Amino acid sequence: MTEQATATAKSISDATWAVEYFRKFWSHPDPAGTTPHLSGEIIGRWPDGRVLRGIKEYRGRLINIGALIPDIRLDVIEHAVNGDLAFIRWRGHGTGRKGRFELFGVDRLRVEGDKIVENIIHFDPAIFETVVGAPLSGT
Repeated sequence: MTEQATATAKSISDATWAVEYFRKFWSHPDPAGTTPHLSGEIIGRWPDGRVLRGIKEYRGRLINIGALIPDIRLDVIEHAVNGDLAFIRWRGHGTGRKGRFELFGVDRLRVEGDKIVENIIHFDPAIFETVVGAPLSGT
């Protein structure tokens, strides 16, 4: 394998690209728009215990959160990549029913090639409900 082919294969097989995709998406989220890097069979595991399967369910929750918090943004604070896994610590902010808020969490993305196939989302749903003014379970 040539050096260029090895570099290309590595970039597709590791999750480094997913960090930048996450950063770009959450800088101006449009979950109803095209999401070319989400697998049609994506699995989303949320901190309220819900497991969403498939792009329709996964995007549906993001659309609901966007309707609740139209100006939501997630800023990447730090990240780590281990093969096909990307760990992203983020700061969320926006305007909820109780005004401006800030919330911290971590997403763990698993990729296959250029698709995100699983996302495990970690943040405290009770803090979400307190600062946003609505339960996560309602999204």
